[in-house]
Amino acid sequence: MSCQRPDCEWLKLKNLTGLKVPTLTANADLSGIGVIVGFSMSAYLTLLMLLLHYITIFDLGNTGNEHAAPVNSVDYGVLTWLRSHIISWRPSRRFNNAMEKSVLILGDLNVVTGIGILIAGYSQLKCGISAYHWQILVFISWFASFSFVSAMTFLQGYFRVNNTMRLIRIFFMVVFVCLLITALLPTGSKMWLNGYPDDTEGFYPSMNAVCFFTELRMPAKFHKGANFWTMIFSVLLIFVSHFHCGIRLFDPTAGTSRKYLRTIPGRKFKQVLYSMERRAGKSYSLHALVWKIVYLFTYAIFTFARAAYDILESMLAEIVWLAFAMAWGTIKVWLTRASATINFDGKNYTSNSISEENFWSFGQILPLVLFLLPLLSMAQTYLEDDAKEEEHMRAIPSPKITSRNEEPKSTTARALTDTTDASNAAFVHSDTWNSFNLDETKSTRLADLPPYPYLNFSSHSWYRDHLALLMFQILMAATTALYFLTSLGDVLGISSILRSRLFVIWGLGFIPLASLLHLTIWYLGALVVGTWPGPGATNWLMGNGERWRKKSKKSMLGRTVFWTCRIGLILGLLLFTFFMSMEIAGPQALWP
Repeated sequence: MSCQRPDCEWLKLKNLTGLKVPTLTANADLSGIGVIVGFSMSAYLTLLMLLLHYITIFDLGNTGNEHAAPVNSVDYGVLTWLRSHIISWRPSRRFNNAMEKSVLILGDLNVVTGIGILIAGYSQLKCGISAYHWQILVFISWFASFSFVSAMTFLQGYFRVNNTMRLIRIFFMVVFVCLLITALLPTGSKMWLNGYPDDTEGFYPSMNAVCFFTELRMPAKFHKGANFWTMIFSVLLIFVSHFHCGIRLFDPTAGTSRKYLRTIPGRKFKQVLYSMERRAGKSYSLHALVWKIVYLFTYAIFTFARAAYDILESMLAEIVWLAFAMAWGTIKVWLTRASATINFDGKNYTSNSISEENFWSFGQILPLVLFLLPLLSMAQTYLEDDAKEEEHMRAIPSPKITSRNEEPKSTTARALTDTTDASNAAFVHSDTWNSFNLDETKSTRLADLPPYPYLNFSSHSWYRDHLALLMFQILMAATTALYFLTSLGDVLGISSILRSRLFVIWGLGFIPLASLLHLTIWYLGALVVGTWPGPGATNWLMGNGERWRKKSKKSMLGRTVFWTCRIGLILGLLLFTFFMSMEIAGPQALWP
């Protein structure tokens, strides 16, 4: 195919209605269905292996590492339940090594091919590669980049003992990210695959991509519209994901970032909270009650912040983040392909003949064949004789669930007093994760919250439910965003979401409000149970006492009521968040 000099004269025009542009021709070797399926399958296979590794092998306590990270409350709860109720299978060391080798090859394959595709794309800019094909190229590289990030997340343990290989991959990752972010910059132009043809400016997928790079040097032409914010979001998504990946490769336990982002601010906040706790005291005077209200509200903020930190630090959240990024890229690339079938000059529609990209050719079959390489490597590693010998010599240690991420206990007199007070709480049950501390030998007017130094809350049912509520809120928001992106059929992607009031109101208003309501209802429930004399109410709900040990119908009914209330509260608050956000936000955008 001959190299045609791009025509960028349209940059001098004020309006692009009726613009004559070159015909969009098919390029099956770049945007064919086989190429896209091959790269997307590679990315999703890596993510699937990461998920399998998380469920079956992931070591919560990093017991093999002398600088072990604290056990995350979210991962602890999820994996404890999965490994005890759903999946009891533990892969052999041979299978783990084979999977590790396969993911290593997948990651290397994706970063090398991703860099190669981008370099090939840059070389075609002066030959007039179209905006449509440039966007497909960018999102093929998008799959390769997140496949690489998934692989690096999977191989954190491997790179702890292979420092040289880690540095080499960091170098290639930096090169890849720089090329990809640069490739994303022209997509912020107002006229880049203009998803709003009703503005009479037209929709021209065959425009030369190099012209949009030229437009970057023309601030007067480069308007900060919907496309601009889509580009900014894409760049941030790429940068944050790879920056986080780099940090985890050099600091697997996240000790440094945890110190400055969580430990130090948390210590300051605890001091403020402890000051309010002392002011509230044990009396019930008006002055003390005012401070109790302030203290309870501040405690709720502290709990919400701690839950948010626990979720963000969890491996589960990292997997969800990667899954969202890949799903978003999948939707974008297929919507882009669907949109390129037409041209619109502001008045009339014409069609583009790119149906050849839906047929299989040599360049489309090759990525699928390369997809077999990591699978063959996995099979070879698993079946080789020395691996079998190693299997007989030693078995893979079963992932142990160790202590939770507790902070160092204080030795102050205050801490000793708090520990003594907490030990008298009859609402604590040794076989379950407990709730608020209550003295059940008499009616209580207020429920005691975990006192200073506010150690890890993951042993409390209300905190575990709070983590579940926040995690489901995040999943619901991400799913809704992907649904809107798909249903709108908008090639601009996330711009339609960023411009919506729904997600702003949802994220900044109703998620914190639902969290506050959740903690308030749990606290009121503890007050109600605490006013009942004797331990009967708590034993009935929490599964304690002689009747529970004998599995009586009354005790089983109490447990059913307890779990029904917990699940119903979470579901109710999720529905409350969703429908109230939809009702208040409405269809209006934040800006035109």
